[in-house]
Amino acid sequence: MRQTLSAIVFLFIASLAQAQDLTDAEIQKWVKAYQAIINWAESANIEEELDNKAEPNEYSRIFSQMMEHSKKSKYYDTLVDVLDDNGYSDPTKWSDTGDRIMLAYVANEMDGQEAEMKQQLQQMQAMMNSGMVPPEQKAMMEQMLAESGKAMQAASAAPEADKKAVKRNQALLNSIMDPGE
Repeated sequence: MRQTLSAIVFLFIASLAQAQDLTDAEIQKWVKAYQAIINWAESANIEEELDNKAEPNEYSRIFSQMMEHSKKSKYYDTLVDVLDDNGYSDPTKWSDTGDRIMLAYVANEMDGQEAEMKQQLQQMQAMMNSGMVPPEQKAMMEQMLAESGKAMQAASAAPEADKKAVKRNQALLNSIMDPGE
């Protein structure tokens, strides 16, 4: 009985996930809110404080972790107001959507380059194992390897529908992900 109930719950959750694919409108709404946050942070001169918050360590939850860290900030209520003014009465919905967009964006960027990236990681590992790398540099390289592996693993879990939606909105997302280009 317990297995049957578990199977039903799993199927229900899976069907909900399928029904909630990212849409173009949702991505555009998220970008608008993201840009509003950036503009607010710049005008309030708080970019440095926000940048100094703990770095996200779960690549599948970058925006969610940033939102969690911001709850400790004196600027959190204003941040929530900015999101509310841009269609997000629930900041968690905005950060969850951002996580999905970021995963799909990274997955699209990595698409077709997995073998080359794995080879580069293996070369770095071999260099570290050679004994020619000083201990402090080896520790830094090991951390980089671990972080790269986590990022690749997280991106590989991006749903195909999300990747397609992100690809349709690539130019818009490029404008905020790499504004220097």
